Amino acid sequence: MRAIVIDRFQTQGTLRDVPEPPLEPNSVLIRVTCAGINPVDWKTRDGKTGDRTFPLVLGQDFAGVVERAGDRVGHLKAGDRVFGCARDHGSYAEKTLIRDGQKDSPFTTIPDAMSDEQAAALPTPGLTALASLEILRVARGTSLLIIGAGGAVGAAAVQIARRRGAKVAAVVKAGQAQQATDFGADEVIESSDDLVRAVGERHPHAFDAVFDLVNDGETLKKNAPLVKKGGRLVTTIHVADEPWFRDHDIQATNVVMYETPQSTPQGLDELARMVVDRTLSVEVATEKPLDEAPEVLDEVKAGKLQGKVVLRV
Repeated sequence: MRAIVIDRFQTQGTLRDVPEPPLEPNSVLIRVTCAGINPVDWKTRDGKTGDRTFPLVLGQDFAGVVERAGDRVGHLKAGDRVFGCARDHGSYAEKTLIRDGQKDSPFTTIPDAMSDEQAAALPTPGLTALASLEILRVARGTSLLIIGAGGAVGAAAVQIARRRGAKVAAVVKAGQAQQATDFGADEVIESSDDLVRAVGERHPHAFDAVFDLVNDGETLKKNAPLVKKGGRLVTTIHVADEPWFRDHDIQATNVVMYETPQSTPQGLDELARMVVDRTLSVEVATEKPLDEAPEVLDEVKAGKLQGKVVLRV
C-alpha cells in the first residue's frame, strides 16, 4: 500500500509503498478514503510529540471503509464506514489498522448523513473541544472566552458551547470575525498584543472559563486577569504552569485529548449526532490528494492554508 512516511524526525516525508499492517484478532483493517490534517501531524513529524517508531506513517484522523475485521471484533463488518484516530499506524495512507478499544485511537461508524470529508475533519479537533469544555464545566450561563477561535478546535468549541447555553466571547485573527459570528459567538474580538486591555474594553468582567489554543506559558500568566478567581483555564499546547495558577486561585489544565474520558467511540458518536442535527458545522476549506501531503503539511505549519484541510486518498 502507499503511504506518506518519514524515517527520521524533521524530514518532509515521501509517498512510497509500505507493507500493509497485519490484521490481529482485536483489530480492524480500514481502507482510508480521507485523512484530516491537524497541527499535531507536523509536530509529530518534527519530533515534538515524543519518541515514535520508524518508519512512521504520518497523520491520525481518518474516514474510511472496513476491509476486514478481526475475529474478536463482532460489531463491525467489511463495508462499514468508520472514522476516528489512527495514532499507531497513521492515516496518510491507503490503509490503516485500529485496535478495538484502544484508548488513544477511538473510532466508530459514520452516520449516513455525514460525508467522509466531514468525518475525517472531525475527530481530533472535535474531541479536543468536547474534552476541554467538560474540564471547563461549560454549561448554561457560563461566561467563556475562547482564544484562537478561528481554527478547527476553536470553531467546534464555539458551537458546542453555544449549544450548551454558554455566553461565548471569541478571540480571532484579523479576517476571521465573520466565521466566529456565524458559528454563534456572542462577541468577537480580533487578537491584540494587549489582550487583557482589548478584552477588558469589550467585556469588563472576568470570565468563568478561558479556553486558550494559541498562547505560550508567559502569555497565559499575563492573561490571568481574564479568568475570575475560582475560575478555570484550559490550554491545548501544554504550557500552563498549573501550580502557579493554583496559587492565583485559578484551576489550569494542560489537556491531552487522548487521555480524556471523551476519547472514546461514544465521544465521536456525540460529535456525529451534533453534525447530523446541524448544531455542529464541519467545514472543509481545502481538499488535496494524498501525494501532495508533504507540501500541504508544510503550508499548514507555515499558516499559508486557512481553514480545515483534508487529504483525499
